[in-house]
Amino acid sequence: MINTKTKQLTSILIVGGGKGGNALLQILIKDVAVDIVGLVDINPDAIGILNAKKYNIPVSKLPKYFLDSPDYHIDVVIDVTGSQKMYDALQKNIPIGTMMISGKAAKFVWDLIEVNKNNNKLKKQFITLKESLTENQNEDIIYGSNPLMQEVREMIYQVAPTPATVLVLGETGTGKEMIASAIQKLSKLADEPFVKINCTAFSPQLLESELFGYVKGAFTGAAKDKIGLLEKGDNGTIFLDEIGDLSMEMQVKILRFLQFGEIRPVGSTETKIVNTRIITATNKNLKKLIKENLFREDLYYRLNTFVINLPALRDRKEDIPVLAYLFLNKLASTLNKKVSSISTSAMESLNEYNYPGNIRELQSIIERAIILCNGSSIKPNHLAIGVRSSGTVNKFEYGLSYAKKNVIEQFERQALQHYLIKAKGNVTNAAELSKSPRRSFYRLLEKHKIDNTQYKDIKNKLC
Repeated sequence: MINTKTKQLTSILIVGGGKGGNALLQILIKDVAVDIVGLVDINPDAIGILNAKKYNIPVSKLPKYFLDSPDYHIDVVIDVTGSQKMYDALQKNIPIGTMMISGKAAKFVWDLIEVNKNNNKLKKQFITLKESLTENQNEDIIYGSNPLMQEVREMIYQVAPTPATVLVLGETGTGKEMIASAIQKLSKLADEPFVKINCTAFSPQLLESELFGYVKGAFTGAAKDKIGLLEKGDNGTIFLDEIGDLSMEMQVKILRFLQFGEIRPVGSTETKIVNTRIITATNKNLKKLIKENLFREDLYYRLNTFVINLPALRDRKEDIPVLAYLFLNKLASTLNKKVSSISTSAMESLNEYNYPGNIRELQSIIERAIILCNGSSIKPNHLAIGVRSSGTVNKFEYGLSYAKKNVIEQFERQALQHYLIKAKGNVTNAAELSKSPRRSFYRLLEKHKIDNTQYKDIKNKLC
C-alpha cells in the first residue's frame, strides 16, 4: 500500500497492539494531521490489531514488514511494548530519518493521550448536560399540545426501546429528523453511533460510495480505502432521510442491507456484515411511487414495520403560539437582539397562515422578524406580506355558509389565544378578560382543542 497522503501529514507506525497501542490508535485515527501506516503485534487477537483491521489499517506480526518495504514512508515509530528485544530489533531496522519513541517516552505519550481521553469524556458529559437542560424545550417543539402529536409522542416512547425499523412520514419541515433523534435518544443505543444520511445530499453516482465505502483503486481519485457511512453506524442507529428519492438501483442495495446487514464497498469482492437499527423518513407518497414503478414494493414493506405520520403545522395550529415563542427565545439571543414579545396582531397573523414549509418555515419567519425588529416586540410589519395578509383571506369558493363558519372559527381561535396569552394560561383570568362565563370559555377551548397549560410559560409583553 503506497502512502498517498500529502507531505504535511505525519506517518506513524504503532508497535504493540495491547492497551497502550489501542489507546494510541483510537486517538490518532481521529487526527486529520496523522496517517497511521500500520500496527504491529505478534498476537493476532490483540485488541489493537482487531480495531486496526476494522479501520482498514494494515497489520503485521513484525515491524520489518513496514520498515523494509519501499511502499511505506514512516516519520515516527512509537513502540509501546516495553520489550528490550523489540527495542533492539527496531534499532537495527529503523530507516534513516525516522524518529523512534519507546520506553519512558512512549509511556509519556500514552499518558498524554489518556489525559486527552479524560478531557474528551468531560467534554461529552458537558454536552450531554447542556442537551438535558434544553430537552423539555425540544419536546415542546416536537410535540406541542395537539392530540395527533401527543399520539406521536406515545408511539415514540413505545417503539424507541425496541429494535424495530421505523418509517417517519410527513411534509417537508414537519420535524422528521427531530423525531428520529428522539427515538435514538430514548433507545438502548443512545450511547452508540447515530449516523444521519440525507439520500438527496449526494448525486446517484456518489451515493453508493458514500453509503457503502470503497477500496483503493475502485475509481479515479480512490487513493485509499474509505469506510462507508453505513459501516460507521455499526452497532448503532442509521437514519436514512428522504429515502423516497433513492434510485431503483440503490433501492436494491438498500433492501439487501436491511434484510441481511450486508455491505460491499465499491470495488471490493468481500461482503461485510454490520448490525444497525434503521430509521427512515420521506415526504413522498411511497404507495403512489410504487404504482408509478418508482419505488420497490418489497422495500416499502420492509420499511413499513412501524410508521409514524407527522401532521402538517396547519393541522396543529393550537401549537403555533408556543412554537413561535420557543423560536423567539432561542433566536433572539443568537441574533443578539433584545426582542422579547410578539404583538397580538402579529400573533393573529401567524395563527392564520397556512405554512407550506411547516415548522421550519415558522422558524424562518420568526428569525426574519427578529432581524427586522428594532424594538422589543414583533409587529405585523416585521412579517412577510404573505403572512400578514393570511388572516384576511376567506374561502368564498366553498359557499357563503362555509365562508361564514370559517371566519367565525378563525375569530374564536384568535380571541381565545389572545386572552390566554394575556392571562398566561390562567383560564379564569382569561374568561374575565373576555367578559364571558368561565364554562363557556372552557367549551370553546375544547372545541378548538386548545391546551391552556401551553400558555403558562410564554413570556411576553403584549402591545
